[in-house]
Amino acid sequence: MACFQYLSLVCCIIFLHAAGVKSECHLGWNHFEDSCYMFSKDALNWYLAESSCRGHGARLAEVTTKAQSDYLISMVKILNNGNEYWLGGRDDIIEGTWQWASTDKVFTYTAWGPTNPSNNGGDEDCLQLRDFGSVGIKWNDISCQVGIKFICEKQLDSDSSEIIG
Repeated sequence: MACFQYLSLVCCIIFLHAAGVKSECHLGWNHFEDSCYMFSKDALNWYLAESSCRGHGARLAEVTTKAQSDYLISMVKILNNGNEYWLGGRDDIIEGTWQWASTDKVFTYTAWGPTNPSNNGGDEDCLQLRDFGSVGIKWNDISCQVGIKFICEKQLDSDSSEIIG
């Protein structure tokens, strides 16, 4: 019986290898709902982070639902790679009006941390995901020049990578 199970497993692996297996997202990206996310290991300012995402055919993550927010927060905790990440929001076009950079759409969902957005020092125009301790990981406005990690988001499409072997 054990030999049959082993043979079945080997046949399955050979079949999948020969047929090719569709991956929802490219290697290094994580799938949730209709998007793929990449959690950077590099720390960049907001503008360079946005440019890096665009270089991958993506954008800085734009959080529009609680489910999406919960997913990103859970991934930040799982990765345990630091708890500060850039998101794609900013208010430098109209102070106090927070918009998603790729679309200029005003936020319809928010998850601000305590007393935020605060615009401390008058130069906090970019959106970060940050750990507020006992309150948890929430949104914070911060200077766009600070170097932190970032989350890129790209929509799933029919061009998803194919993994062979």
